[in-house]
Amino acid sequence: MSTPHPLHTQLSTSLQIRHNLPVNPQWLTDFLSSRGPTPPPFPALLSTAHFRILASDITTSLRPVSAGDVLPPDVSDVNVKERRLAGTVIVQVLDVLDVGSSKWSQVEAIERVENGEEIRGREVIRTVDVMEEGDDGSGGIDPAATSGGGVGARPSGRTNGTTATTTTSTATANSGYAANPNKLSLGPHKLLLQDARGTKVLAFELVRVPGIGLSISASAARPSATSNGARANTIPTEDPGMFIGCKILLKPGTVVRRGMAMLTPENCVLLGGKLEAWDRKWKEERKQRLIAMLGEENGAAVRG
Repeated sequence: MSTPHPLHTQLSTSLQIRHNLPVNPQWLTDFLSSRGPTPPPFPALLSTAHFRILASDITTSLRPVSAGDVLPPDVSDVNVKERRLAGTVIVQVLDVLDVGSSKWSQVEAIERVENGEEIRGREVIRTVDVMEEGDDGSGGIDPAATSGGGVGARPSGRTNGTTATTTTSTATANSGYAANPNKLSLGPHKLLLQDARGTKVLAFELVRVPGIGLSISASAARPSATSNGARANTIPTEDPGMFIGCKILLKPGTVVRRGMAMLTPENCVLLGGKLEAWDRKWKEERKQRLIAMLGEENGAAVRG
């Protein structure tokens, strides 16, 4: 039997006490082995371990020590009117849906980004076809367009007989998605959560919880320049929304009604984190999932 790393116990205890993370001993052993014979100072080591756990699948990186550290096996039983969690439970987000906005408005918002429309306030800036060379040899770009005119300031001009136009129009802000492609959805949100033993439960954002939200730009395919010189607006790449794989701490006493956990700022804390592969796949498929749900709802309405 191999000798435990000298820092194994200290690091495990610190992760439990400071972050409520009951780390899996084998995961921690592998982590310490990867640090080499001369690990960094303990505070840096603790910070790195914490970060790695938040970026991992907790079904492998955590090992709960008591029944109160996980969801009840029958937590999704809709026949149980109400129950409360006995202890602190760490869960990870597998799915999230904004139920406060129509699915169609979410699809439209994604498509606006994919079509090269960037929403800024109440302006919709569309892509422009710019010819490769203008009459003056400047490539069809009016110098006035780059001299402090600002967004939407490019005037119409002729380039080899073709008019290049920037279309600026007013957008009506019908939902949280119509103000800014990076603005978080207002919710409420429905989430699918999973604990360290793999038990899953649906959760509903009963009261607005800071950090829970989606941004449209993260779910849309980025428009790219076309072969004829079309220019697409620059879509922000930073995603301020939550990620799939994000870890949430559910406090003791969290209410579960009819198989759904009720989330409020008082009973849950977003710890952060992200599982890159899960998050990328979820975002790539989000638009099609919304369309599929619309189809199911419309089909049910017709049958009804």
